[in-house]
This record gives sequence, C-alpha cells and structure tokens, in this order.
Amino acid sequence: MRNIIGYGGGKGGSSSSTPTEAPDSLHSVAYARVLDLVSEGEIAGLVNGLQSIYLEGTPLANADGTLNFQNVAVDYRPGSQDQEAIPGFPSVESESAVGVELTATMPWVRAIANTQLSAVRVQLSVPALSRADTSSGNINGYRVEYAIDLAVDGGALQQVLATAFDGKTTSKYTRTHRIELPRAKTGWTIRVRRITPNANSGTIADVTRIESIAEVIDAKLRYPNSALIGVRIDARQFSSVPTRSYHLRGRIIRVPSNYDPATRTYTGLWDGTFKVAYSNNPAWVFYDIVLHKRCGLGDRVSADMVDKWALYQIGQYCDELVPDGRGGQEPRFTCNCYLQQRNDAYPVLQDLASVFRGMAYWASSNVVAVADMPASASYLFHPGNVVDGRFTYAGSARRARKTVALVSWNDPGDQYRAKVEHVEDGDGIARYSIQQTEVTAFGCTSQSQAQRVGQWILLTSRLETETVSFKVGLDAAVVMPGAIIEVADPARAGRTNGGRVRSADGRTVVVDRPVVVREGDTLLLNLPDGTAQRRTISRVDGQSLTVSADWSQPVQAEAVWSVESADLKTQLFRVVSVTESDGLTFDISALEYNQSKFSAIDNGTRIEARPVSVLPPSVQPAPTDVTLATYSVVDQGIAITTMMVAWQQAASAVAYTVEWRRDNGEWVTAGRTGSQSLEVRNIYAGTYVARVRAINALDVASLPAYSAETRLTGKTSPPPVVGTLIATAIVFGIRLDWAFPTGPLDVERTELWWSKAPDRASATKLGDFAFPANTHTLMGLAAGATFYFWARLVDKSGNVGAWYPSGNGVLGMSSDRASDILSYMKGQIGKTQLAGDLLSAVDSIDPPMAGSDEDFAGDGTVYAGIVSTQSVLEEANRAIAQQVTTMQATVAQSSAAVQVAQQAVAEQGGRLAAMYTIKTQIAANGRIYLAGIGFGVENDKGVIESQVLIAADRFAVLHPNGNNVFTPFVVQGGQVFMDSAFIADGTITSAKIGDSIQSSNFVAGQTGWRLSKSGLFENNGNGAGGRRVDTSALTQIYDANGTLRVRLGVW
Repeated sequence: MRNIIGYGGGKGGSSSSTPTEAPDSLHSVAYARVLDLVSEGEIAGLVNGLQSIYLEGTPLANADGTLNFQNVAVDYRPGSQDQEAIPGFPSVESESAVGVELTATMPWVRAIANTQLSAVRVQLSVPALSRADTSSGNINGYRVEYAIDLAVDGGALQQVLATAFDGKTTSKYTRTHRIELPRAKTGWTIRVRRITPNANSGTIADVTRIESIAEVIDAKLRYPNSALIGVRIDARQFSSVPTRSYHLRGRIIRVPSNYDPATRTYTGLWDGTFKVAYSNNPAWVFYDIVLHKRCGLGDRVSADMVDKWALYQIGQYCDELVPDGRGGQEPRFTCNCYLQQRNDAYPVLQDLASVFRGMAYWASSNVVAVADMPASASYLFHPGNVVDGRFTYAGSARRARKTVALVSWNDPGDQYRAKVEHVEDGDGIARYSIQQTEVTAFGCTSQSQAQRVGQWILLTSRLETETVSFKVGLDAAVVMPGAIIEVADPARAGRTNGGRVRSADGRTVVVDRPVVVREGDTLLLNLPDGTAQRRTISRVDGQSLTVSADWSQPVQAEAVWSVESADLKTQLFRVVSVTESDGLTFDISALEYNQSKFSAIDNGTRIEARPVSVLPPSVQPAPTDVTLATYSVVDQGIAITTMMVAWQQAASAVAYTVEWRRDNGEWVTAGRTGSQSLEVRNIYAGTYVARVRAINALDVASLPAYSAETRLTGKTSPPPVVGTLIATAIVFGIRLDWAFPTGPLDVERTELWWSKAPDRASATKLGDFAFPANTHTLMGLAAGATFYFWARLVDKSGNVGAWYPSGNGVLGMSSDRASDILSYMKGQIGKTQLAGDLLSAVDSIDPPMAGSDEDFAGDGTVYAGIVSTQSVLEEANRAIAQQVTTMQATVAQSSAAVQVAQQAVAEQGGRLAAMYTIKTQIAANGRIYLAGIGFGVENDKGVIESQVLIAADRFAVLHPNGNNVFTPFVVQGGQVFMDSAFIADGTITSAKIGDSIQSSNFVAGQTGWRLSKSGLFENNGNGAGGRRVDTSALTQIYDANGTLRVRLGVW
C-alpha cells in the first residue's frame, strides 16, 4: 500500500495545537527562627527598641515606626537569674550549611558525633522541577524520588524515610525532614540517596540539592544570666539566614552608691558602698570584670583585694567633660566594648586599663590600677636616700618618638565599623620628621576620644623621653608602680638642692648643708608615714629654715629634704617598676612625667617646660631680632663704610658667632663676640644677610638666627684682577704661578678654579690660597693631562674680584715628554725596597755544607744544594716575617742559582711592605748575570704604591700557535718591539714610519687618507666629497665623479 501525497480540495485539511505549561504545584514557605545569646546578663537592653535591631545592616524599624521587613517577630530577655524561656523555641538547634548537589550515583553522607542530640533536620531543595514534552511542547511536572538512611553506632544503614519531589515549580522549592535519632553511644551516620536517575536532559529540570543540616536538642531552656534575643524571620525576604546585629546598652554593673551614671555626677562623699546600674565608665567596667564570678576573676579575687579608692579617683577623672571638637562636650573616657572570646586575664585587664590610659598589676595580694593623669608627688628621692647616691638616666631612641598616629576606633554613625583617625604632632614633625605608629583605641566609639588617644601617644613620646633608675634601701621602698616621685639630683640641677634633716622643732627645720634659698621658696620633706609634703619658707637663718604652716606629722631627723625656687624645681617621674634586688635593696625604674601635657591633650593649651637645672642647656636657644645698619667715617681722606650687625640676647648665651654674605655669595665669618653687636669694616655696596649663633657655657651652639635682606651702600670697586697666571708642565703634574697687581692691596685670598673645558661654565673651585701665596703644584695627574685654569682675588670684606683670564682659561698640561717621564720613574723605582731586592745578587750557599745527605750532594768543588730559611722578628716598634728558598749548583768558579723570597714588614711609624720576588742568576767569568720578577706593595711616608718589576735583557710575550711560536711584544736591550697594536689615545714625541700611515677606512680612490714614505699623500672626502692626491712635485684634485678638476705642480 502506498501513500498518495498531493493537493486536495474541499474542506479537508490538518489542525494545530498551542503548547501549554502547567501551573506550579510546589510552593515552600519557610521561617527562620534564630536565638542569639548576645551577652552575659543582666544588661540594660536595646538602645531604641526595634530601631536597634539590624538585619543585613538595615534597621528593623524606622524612626517613624514603620517596618522595613514584614512577618518578623522579636522577643528579648535581659539575662536575669529568673527569666522565662522565650516562646517559639522548644528546642536548641545548630544549623550548618551544606550546599551540594545530590545525584543518583553520589549519595550524601554525614557522621554525627554529638550523642546529646534528639534529632537532625535535613533541608533539601530543587531549583526547578519540570518536564517538557518534545512532541507537543507542553511543560508539566516531574517526580524525583529519594530516601534517607540512618546507621547507629557504626551499624548498618537502615532506611527511615522514602519520599519524592512530585510536581512542578519554576522557582526554588525547599523541604525539611526531621529525622529522630535513637539512643547511641558513639553517634550516627545519616545518608541521603536519590533514587530517580538524573535525566541529564535539556527538557527535564530535576537537579536536587542538600541545603543544610541542623542538629536538634529538644529542650525549652531559660538560659539564666544570659541576655537573649529571639527572631522569627520570613525566609521569602532573604536568600539565606540574614546577619543580625543589635545596638545594646551592656551589662548592669556595680557603681559607687553616690554616683549617677546617667548624668555622670557624684554626690557628697563616698562611703565605699555600691549599687547596680548601667555605666560605660571604664573604671567601673574594670572593677566589674575583676570581681565577676562567671566571666571575670571573682572566683579568685575578692572585693577587699581591689583598690576601689584608686578606681574612684580614676572614675571621676574619666567622667570629667572635655571639648568634643564640634562645639560640645563629652566625657573624657568611655568604654563601649564587646568581649566575644575567652582570653588570659592579664591582657584583658590591660586592654581595659588602656581605656583610661592606665595599667593594672598585682602587688601585695591586691589588684592595683593606675592611670596616667594629673597627680601630686608621693615621695622625694635625693642622693642622700639612694644607694651610692647615683641616679642613672637613659633617653628613648629617636625612632621611638612618634609624630603621626593612626588610631582605629568604632564609628557608631556607621554601625560601629572600624575607622582610622589621623593624628599628628606638628612640633614633633618639625624636629623628628614623620615617624608613624598605628594603634587601636580599645572600646573607643568617639572620634574625639580617638583624637585624644593619639595626642596622648604623640605628646608622651615627645615630652617624656627619659627614664631614671636607682637603688634604695628598705626605708625608701614605699613607692608603688604608677606613683609620682620627685628626684632632687644636684648633679643635674647644677647646685645643692637637698640633703638630710639635721634636726627639727615644729615649723623650723635645720638642714645638713648650706643651700641657696630665700623666703617664698618651697621646702619638701619626706614624713614618717612615707609621704612627701611641701611648705612655703617664711624665714631663712643660715641652715635653719622656717615654714609658714605646720607639718601634718612631726619632722624626724635624717628625713630627706629638698628646696624649690622659681628657677629650679625637682624632677618629676612616674614609677614603672619596683624590683627586689637582694632582700635589703630595691631597684626602682621611673619614666619622666610632664603634667602640662594633660591640658594640652584635652584643650590644646601650651606646654610649659619645668626648670629642673640651672646648667646651660644642651640645646641653646637662638638670638632674636638680627638687624643690619651702616655708618661711614673718613680715614686719611678715604671714606670707609662699616656694617653693624646687632641682635637681642639669647637665654644662657655667653658668646655669639656672626657670619654674613653679600648678593647671595658665600658666607663670610665675621668673628666671635660676647656683646650683642659686631662691626664689619670697608664693605662694598650690595644686598646683605647676616646670621648669628648663640653659644652657651658648654660651648653648645644654637641654630642660626637670620636678618632680613638689607640693601647697604659701601665700596663700589671690587678687588683688582690677578696680574698673571702661568701653568708649567711637570712630570705627572702642573705648577701654577700667579702675580698680584702693584699698589696697596686689601686681599685676603686667591681663588683658583679649574675645568676640563676651556669655558668657565663647568669649572669647579680648586682651592683658596691665603695672600701672599702665589704658587700651587697640582700632582697625581696622568701624563699629558690638560686642564684650564682661572684665578680671582677676594678682599678681607669678602668682596670678589674679576676673573683672570676673563674668557677661556689658561691651558695647563702635565709633561708629555717620554724621556722626562721615564727618567722620573727610574728614579722612583730605584728608591723602592722591591727594586733593591730584585737587583741584588743571590747569596751563595756555603761550600762547607756540601756533602750533607739531607740538603747537599758533592764536595767543596762540585756540589748542588737547596736551602730554605724562615725568620720572624718582633720588636717594640716593628715586626718582620721572611721566607727565602735558594737552589744552587756550582762547578769550580761557575754557578747557577734560583731564589724565591717572601717578606712582610710592619713598622710603628706607618711603614708597611709586602714583597714577593723570583730571581735566577749565573756567575761565570767573574761576572753575574740575573733575571727576575718582583711583586710588591709599599707604604712609605704615607705614599702607598703597588708595582710589578721585571729584570731581564729580553722580555717577551709568547703566543703559542701549534708548532709555531708568535711574539707580539718584545723588549730587547731597552727597546720595545710590537707586531700589532691598537691605541685609543696615544702621545708620541717622535715617530718613524717604516712604510706608510693611513686612516682605518682608507680605500684607494674612495675614502680615507694614506701617506707613504715615498711622499705620496692621498686624501679622500667622505661620501660625494671628492679627493686629493699629493706627490713631491704635483697636487691633483678630483670631484665626486672622479674627474680631475685641479692640477698644480710639474707634470
């Protein structure tokens, strides 16, 4: 049967259908329930309700109360002991992401070791699930079957669930299965299998994934003493569990009973009792963490082991209001930190103490906190109560003096993200340049507090640069780290400023030594209770000092005392460490303390230096107000103009040095004076600048102080021009001679300048030569070296004359005469010890030694021998080491010898020599013939010279070439023979050309030139330049085409 295909009529024909897509039948709605343990309880709570909860960085609620996320439920517990459980959290779950594809050939397996679990939740998903009919184009659902297996304690896997994704979805669909876990001893193994094979087809979407697994413990927990926030989130608004952050006021802590943490005020005197309240005062945060039994040291440290009174002072200092840099005020220090991990106690306490610029330490079974803040001195030290009376000072390294600080802090305006505050010390940069440090301000959420942290670091490193260390006995070991002490060191003060009390009666104290003191000065004493006290002196009677007020305790004899006056104070230091040395002495180390820095940090006030010495300072202040003026006088009919330099006195200066210059010329030293002015006579007209340095009694000079540029009138004519300048050639040098003009001269010196080029633009100064010197020899030049020279005169006022010559310089050249140079070198070589050793005869071996079995063979007439000697010589002013090996063969009166000698010499006067020689010698017919080579380095009278000398009738360089020997270089009988040579720069006094001389590019009739001994000279131009040919009788010139154009002579 055949189908007949063709065209037909009527109504008959085919019909078509439109592909359809089935609606999605799989929909998932999931909620994320998250319980966050945010802090150890009890806390004050959220700062501003739902506005203080952030999901993915976005607040849950806006300021107007509208919500940014829907279907979100929040519950909160502050962390009290008796708090209720948060509803909606019947179990504890810990979810971890998996995110792997599940295939039919690769099941997913996970081992679970936590035997406390009640169940696990496995979340699976399909990104899409559908099947397209290839014939009709319809899109329908699809079915993917899978199963979950469980094994207990390493046993066999048993299927506990078999189900399927069945339906259609074009978006992600998730499903969670809770798998109950039976009791186990070691754990479980869970396996998820895909039963339906993967289609791996473009028409079927059937990818399955394991999204996550959560471990579940069924328990409704209260979490006492833990602050909790529970959040229920509609998963349709997020692709994964969102990150949460909370703006909280932290723990409720113990604060003084008279303290209002909201207003940061203290009422009345504190009785030492506490109340509980929220506070971010770092002193009370420190106190809380030390005594907290769960998260602090409360199980080891009790309340009576903490110095709460010191913390009370620190807390008040932290609460003082200081400018915030924006026109307002804020507390000096606040601590807003979040401790999230376990750490050693010591670094945690140090971090907390750093908030109030302090430190914590353990002493006498107590936790002690101290802060770098204004405080009065607690004890006085003087050589009288220090072992050996010695204070040892040390300064910080220059690199430790930081001038720029990058301070990291947390910005509350940007959800407490870390920011960096740039702080710099302008005065420090001017002195030490930029030396940067990077620090983290712990618990800092204020930009101005970060600025103060940086200022404190920079000012401390610049102002408190010195440490002092000393030893004390038991009587003075009363200070603790952090205490402020006063040091009265007369060696540094420059005069007597303390000692021991001889006797005391009420207000009158008799000291043990005379002291410079007057009424109104201050007397300091160490009292019996171990504290220092000061009183104003009202009467002075020799060594008896009476004060204006009673002492708090009776003064005892042998107490240490010191005096302070307006111009001399004691030094202040903060104790850093107190270390027991041998049971009876203690080592104290302290750091310089500058109290004026605190006001500068908070308010930007000026820092005042404390006068601790009357000795001249090591850094001398410069003078001020340097001015210039002139006056004129007539001397023997000649007007003389004098410049006067004046200045204001500098503190501690005993002398001044003055320099000046005219029209940006060189500085001229005018001299040293003890007055406040100096005169310079006979000046020229021009623009002048002067600079003055102050010098103190230690001969320390200050930086120079400059005058303003000042136009002064004076002489208008410069010094005259040099009369002549002559350059004379000498061997390896040039001698310069010049003459001065006739008439009276005010010349101070002659300047000589030199250059390789004839113009003065590239010239440099050769030297200054004081008048009337008129000659100078320039040595150490190469033979035939050429230079150009100029000279000018400078008068006693620093005025400079014109150049001689005014144009191109005077040409000078070192000698290029070979005979002179060789004669000079011969004389120099002959003076050296190496030359003497090389040219001396070899000492003969003593004939009586002939016949020795070990060293010689033969008898007294015919013998051969080898002798090697080693010797050393050591004297008070020289040392010599020498080794000589000699070989000799002798027959009758004829002999042949070879000698190798090595010698090293060192003498106290500076002479050094190291020499090595090899000599060969024969003696025949009453004459000695020798050849040898010597190497040596000698230092004779400061002139160091190394040389290699060869002694021979013939010296040749041999080049082996198979069986032939080629001699490219030979010295024979004093003449030098060279077969071929390339010379870059040669100087020839007299040359004889045996055949011809030509340029390297000579081609006959084309390029280059050639001169033959027959007198024929051919000179060809470059390119199309033509050529010229000369003979003894004829000159011919050809053009570029080779055509003869000119012919001159006889032809």
